[in-house]
Amino acid sequence: MTANSTVAEPAGLTAQDLSERVLALIQNVRGIGDLAPDKLREATGLPIVVHSANDYGANGPVAGVWYYGLRSMSPQASDKPNRVLFQLSDQSDSDADMSPVCVPIETYEKALTSAGFSSKKLRNRHDTQDYWEFSRGNVGATVYVRGKRDPSDAQTCVSMVIIETAV
Repeated sequence: MTANSTVAEPAGLTAQDLSERVLALIQNVRGIGDLAPDKLREATGLPIVVHSANDYGANGPVAGVWYYGLRSMSPQASDKPNRVLFQLSDQSDSDADMSPVCVPIETYEKALTSAGFSSKKLRNRHDTQDYWEFSRGNVGATVYVRGKRDPSDAQTCVSMVIIETAV
């Protein structure tokens, strides 16, 4: 698939729909090959657009000012991607209320621990943001959360997920 290919955007995706797709992806990743564009497309049903061998992903609207992005990530530009970033962002860049797209961290914790992932809650170095690390074998997922109405409120809504596998 090339950057000019036409791929139908799934209609009416909610944050819950996207989270279920991301959770299914995490649970089915066994190695770096599972993060290839065709495997991402198959696992998530999202319209993965390939810009180059190491740069591919999907994005689209979710609700109101909110949109999602799913993007490959490589340790170095010339390396095969070993990570995928899923993110919910607001187009207003104003820390919009996450209520319309809030998926609780408990949804991820329950699904991943049930699938055999270990779980560890952490806090960043600046003591401002909680995140969870989930791991099973050579696969890991780091899940970041923030508050619904204000990023500094009780952090319960999943805002970003990094899925990683050993190179």
